[in-house]
Amino acid sequence: MNHRERITAVFQGETVDIIPWVPRLDLWHNAHTMSGTLPEKYAGMSVEDIHRAEGWPLHKIVPEYLKPEKPEDIYHRGIGLYDLKEFAYTFEFSADVDIEVKPEISEDEEMTSIVYHTPVGSVRVRHGLTVEMKKSGASVSWVKEHAIKGPEDYKVLAHLFGNLKLKPAYDRYNAWRDTVGDNGLAVAQGLGIGCTSPMHFIQKTLLGATEFYLHYKDYPMEMGALTEALSVAYDQLIDVLAESGVDAVLWSANVDGMITYPALYEEHFLPWCRKAAERLSPKGIFLVTHPDGENTGMMDLLARSRMDVADAVTPFPMTKVKIEEFYDRWARPGHLTIHGGIPEMLLLEESSTWEDLKSYLDHLFKVIAPGHHFVASIGDTTPPNADFDRLLYIGERMAKEGRLPLAAGAYGLSLSETSGAQMVAPGEDARTALGTGVDSSYAQVLQDVLDGDHRAIVEHAQGLLDRGFKAKEILQVGMLPAMEVIGDKFSNGTVFIPEVLMSARAMNEALKVLEPFLATADKESIGKIMIGTVRGDLHDIGKNMVFTMLKSVGFDVVDLGVNVKVDVFVQRVAREKPDVLGLSALLTTTMPQIRDVIDALSEAGLRDKVKVLIGGAPVNQKFADDVGADGYGADAGAAVGLAKELLSIS
Repeated sequence: MNHRERITAVFQGETVDIIPWVPRLDLWHNAHTMSGTLPEKYAGMSVEDIHRAEGWPLHKIVPEYLKPEKPEDIYHRGIGLYDLKEFAYTFEFSADVDIEVKPEISEDEEMTSIVYHTPVGSVRVRHGLTVEMKKSGASVSWVKEHAIKGPEDYKVLAHLFGNLKLKPAYDRYNAWRDTVGDNGLAVAQGLGIGCTSPMHFIQKTLLGATEFYLHYKDYPMEMGALTEALSVAYDQLIDVLAESGVDAVLWSANVDGMITYPALYEEHFLPWCRKAAERLSPKGIFLVTHPDGENTGMMDLLARSRMDVADAVTPFPMTKVKIEEFYDRWARPGHLTIHGGIPEMLLLEESSTWEDLKSYLDHLFKVIAPGHHFVASIGDTTPPNADFDRLLYIGERMAKEGRLPLAAGAYGLSLSETSGAQMVAPGEDARTALGTGVDSSYAQVLQDVLDGDHRAIVEHAQGLLDRGFKAKEILQVGMLPAMEVIGDKFSNGTVFIPEVLMSARAMNEALKVLEPFLATADKESIGKIMIGTVRGDLHDIGKNMVFTMLKSVGFDVVDLGVNVKVDVFVQRVAREKPDVLGLSALLTTTMPQIRDVIDALSEAGLRDKVKVLIGGAPVNQKFADDVGADGYGADAGAAVGLAKELLSIS
């Protein structure tokens, strides 16, 4: 049985001879090729060469987004369109669309600016790579300027996508599949970067991560018209793929329980997963989803999605869901084949020990017995600073102990103990949330904050002022307690990013009304916190959530943004003297920057003058201790609590 046959059989639910071990190496390989630091035994070898040399199947689920045949094949990345070998279709704009392309190259980044002129208006996007992204082996470019800035942009994009034509490119895909051969499955792509549905396409491609939730609430008609136009493209996509004969399709990527929260997924993503499955599954095409984040609250929805494979599954200790829960709820009943299961942090000396990895694998072999519906891989990818010997060790363990069927081990998991979080009913009553001691005079503004009603709260706050209530009491009794509730519920997974953003916006709008009436002493913050995402890291939604929640409970917060250089952190700390510096790293490749910032603060004589709080998906307490941070926050709610603790605020 060759690699292709074995993986196909696993996806079909058959019990094969051994668990396939399919690590993803592209990011690691890109970074070490760029820096000339590939291990000597792999010098001059491609990713495919290394896999073949080690006897591993090829990992061909994620496209080579940055390796086009010609530059124009990725010109339209900013609006989610690629013309690459892994895509079994090509595309054509309508004749009334004029496209203006302009390179923008500087010392720090290489960007491409694209303006789309249509009869109903124009939109511009900018995308490319920073120097740090290249060094870290980035596998996809960054959209620096998104297409949608305001409501007027929706009609332009509706014209673009409503008139877009998708056409088969089967020969191109088949030629690429031939290069994969019997060494793995050649996974074709859906629309964009695994955009599940029209709404997911808007969220992931056309808007910034935070802006999406505000637009979703503020511009439902405009967004609805654009989803209708995109539906035309998605229907064409399914038609093309149904006749393509591809092995599999990456239909849905980067879904998780916070960003693509359960209610959004169920309404806007799930129907398109099922629609794709209805057409493609009877054709023998496997459908792949890529739930690489925190999936508490999403477990049942993904099981019901009719996808066949869950790639890049990332369990505890990197997320909250343990590998046994993933297996018992997805693989054991045959809902999904798990492709992943080994957190990438276990490859890093900074985050884990060899004993941690050994213990994890011991546990894995016990809890996934008998082992069907499982392909061992990294969740999400092998980072550049991985200890490659750990990858080899995992491969050796799989070869020796991964023979199927596995013998069961006792691990005592009760599904009732691990069920996903349930959303709080919308419009929860303020007295229910805060207890019966709520002063009825402030009940309405409390309710407005809980509901995220930024218009009503302005009227209600002004009404309280008109009735003689003090601005300080409206803030401290009527608003801050509600934000504390929202923060606690976010931490325990019973509310999600949109609720936090809407509540914070409501509070900020009310503050504009109250501010002229607050005495100088009343305006004083409970502490000053400076936050930023480290150099080379362009993720901002986690940082934005921390900013929002810190500000909403009374901190003065300075946001330095993303991709912040070490010397900028040091200069701003020296100048603005924050009580706490918050450092965020969402990538294993950028974690070392945290140590660099802390060391630079020490060299500048500033380390004992500021508390350092760190966070981000790959970060943990071990790493915080090793780099000398004062604290580690697992999420935005934890960051708020820790900031208060560090500053001795009750």
